[in-house]
Amino acid sequence: MHQIYGPIVRVNPYEVHIKDPEFCIEHFSPVKKLDKYGWWYRVFGGPWSTISTEDHHVHKTRRGTFQNFLAPRMVRGFVPTIFEKLKGASAIMDRHVRTGNVLNLSNVYRCMAADVVSAYVLPTSLNLLESDDLGEEFQSSLRFFFETATSMRYLGFMEPIITIIPSVIFNAMLTQPAKALIRLVRGPDMDKSRICLLERINNNQHEQDEKFRERLIQEAEQFIVAGSETTGHTLAVTTFYILQDKNVQEKLRQELIHADIVFDGNLEITKLQALPYLSAVITEGLRFSHGVGSRLPRINKSSEVQYKQWRIPAGVPISMTSRLHHEDARLFPEPYKFSPERWLQADSKNLKKYLSPFGHGSRICPGMHLAIYEINIAIAYIFTHYTVINSDTTEDDLVSKHDLGAPFPKQDSKGLQVTLQARVTE
Repeated sequence: MHQIYGPIVRVNPYEVHIKDPEFCIEHFSPVKKLDKYGWWYRVFGGPWSTISTEDHHVHKTRRGTFQNFLAPRMVRGFVPTIFEKLKGASAIMDRHVRTGNVLNLSNVYRCMAADVVSAYVLPTSLNLLESDDLGEEFQSSLRFFFETATSMRYLGFMEPIITIIPSVIFNAMLTQPAKALIRLVRGPDMDKSRICLLERINNNQHEQDEKFRERLIQEAEQFIVAGSETTGHTLAVTTFYILQDKNVQEKLRQELIHADIVFDGNLEITKLQALPYLSAVITEGLRFSHGVGSRLPRINKSSEVQYKQWRIPAGVPISMTSRLHHEDARLFPEPYKFSPERWLQADSKNLKKYLSPFGHGSRICPGMHLAIYEINIAIAYIFTHYTVINSDTTEDDLVSKHDLGAPFPKQDSKGLQVTLQARVTE
């Protein structure tokens, strides 16, 4: 539509979409008091959760109960748990090293992402990496939820069904973690050395009524849903493109070898993040995977918005799509070429403002630091310890084909199929 009609188009009777990176940076600025568009976000259920909260001021209050818990300093304290989950993934990889069998690395990544985010949010993890089916039921349920919810956006009379879908999936999959959540009581087997995110919310809440208990469940649902598919997809996409270019592989491996990173529970994440080529690889992986797969509408209820010669009345939803910016050749020459080197140029710092895999403004993904740490640790560990060989996976198996909120590949995608060899570190 933008190619035909220009940078601003009406995508439905009530909403306009703008393709203009500079305007989006300005409009979605953290200082802007923008509401979410209820019609668009209601399909994900959970009106009490922070992610689905429409009103800017209510969102600010709800997010404030856990904002500090997701700050980089706090997430750094969670690195031992991230590494523990990575070791679980590594055990699966080691078995495939011994057998020589092909491994669906996409499934491993998604299970690891779900285990990490659930361990941060809940008193205990989902432990999908330990499941016999490698979380296949959970992953199928997750895709079913996104597909169904997106379709139901246009069926307002089915809204009561929309709101229970995530709860049905959640309660079916979480078993013991769900019981621990509902009780919000630590049992004798719980790790008392840390407090999970939901307990932080619980401790900050003065009035614990029925609606508040429902909010806790909805927060857990949406954090886990949001933090599983997106991070898993980013890891799979990044790994695939590394494998497509031997030059990228070798540069990454040499940097990791010379950095002499000690991979254990005391891993220095700041040292890892300071590696320039690793950082460039991951940043390019985020650009290719997009983070959020769909447009993000926001509403300025207090004043009209001026865009070039157009005056947009107050209350009209204005949306943007990060993928359109990530693939804009004016910003990223040869946008479909995986090129970490673009992030090593002198002007790369300025370029990063156009990268928005976690969204923009005051509604930026609250779990972004957890995701970034996890991606850094996983990519660094895997390419230090294994020789990874692509087993007939094509780009078509991984690129986003469906606008379902999260980026999903085609329905019959076989995922990232690889074989593995143990690598002797130098």
